Amino acid sequence: MTMAGSGRMRAAAIPLVGALLLLPACAGTAVHDLSMAPARSQQIPGAIGVRVTLAPDIRSDPDAGRAAHRLLAELVKAYRKAGLPASVTTDGQPSPGGATVRVQIVRADPGNSAERLLIGFGAGRSALLTKASFDIAGQAGPAMSFSATAKDGRKPGLIVPGAVAAATGELSRLAIGGGVGLLMGSRSGLHRGAKRSAALIVKQTRQFYRASGWPWPSDKG
Repeated sequence: MTMAGSGRMRAAAIPLVGALLLLPACAGTAVHDLSMAPARSQQIPGAIGVRVTLAPDIRSDPDAGRAAHRLLAELVKAYRKAGLPASVTTDGQPSPGGATVRVQIVRADPGNSAERLLIGFGAGRSALLTKASFDIAGQAGPAMSFSATAKDGRKPGLIVPGAVAAATGELSRLAIGGGVGLLMGSRSGLHRGAKRSAALIVKQTRQFYRASGWPWPSDKG
């Protein structure tokens, strides 16, 4: 490619990227295998302990480890924001008069941030899969259990399909060189997946409270 040709492609890449920044990747969350036994006769838990662990086959995965720390922090933060006295627990057992939310990460796939941001439509998609349970002190077995998924990258990225067909790897390289790389660094799939998973788990806890006839603190007023 000549110097002039390279310059023309670089000039073309800049407006293309600028115009398509309004096409972000989106996320998908879902709850599966929900089992719930409303605790209408039980006293409302005075405190909630939160524990996040990794499935045995991913315990050595640094990405999974970082996702676990992030998810734990997001869960405690979200529960407290909802008005529930939540804290980290290490043994996973509910304290007297309390409850424990136990979450196990069974899959933590960071995907490919470049493909997810530039192309989308599932390319480079990240995935965080968890299993959660809500245990109440003095009650045999989980009062609620379910699996949850949080994924990124269903919608178009910065380069729409027509542009991908017409472009080359050079265009992607130029786009990243023009500053898109900074965006990719701030859009970690597992980082965002942990936040979305926490929101989903707390939302499901709220449904359990309502099914049990318990008030949800942030619903007041």
